[in-house]
Amino acid sequence: MKAQEIHLGEQIEEACNQSNYTKVEIAKRMGLSKQSLHNRFKKDDWSVKELFTISQILGHDFVAQFTQPKEPAVQKTKVVLQIEVEDDKTNEVLDYIKDKGLGGILKN
Repeated sequence: MKAQEIHLGEQIEEACNQSNYTKVEIAKRMGLSKQSLHNRFKKDDWSVKELFTISQILGHDFVAQFTQPKEPAVQKTKVVLQIEVEDDKTNEVLDYIKDKGLGGILKN
């Protein structure tokens, strides 16, 4: 797994900008002045208590975001399958595919 650069303060500020709260409201709920909150955004070392508090205010779990591994993206490969059958055998072939459970993995 490759480590990525994460600036915690910037991530939290971005979440604040996307929230329905003003920074004044967020600062007040955290017990800070607007300037103190602005200064916190510049820092990359937030305490667990601060992360928990801002997570509750914004409804976003920052602790989990940075501690739980992300689900790997599902890799997909496009496979084109062409089956040539006599006209009167089409339904028989489709029924066979359905009966064998292949229909669930095939996409129209």
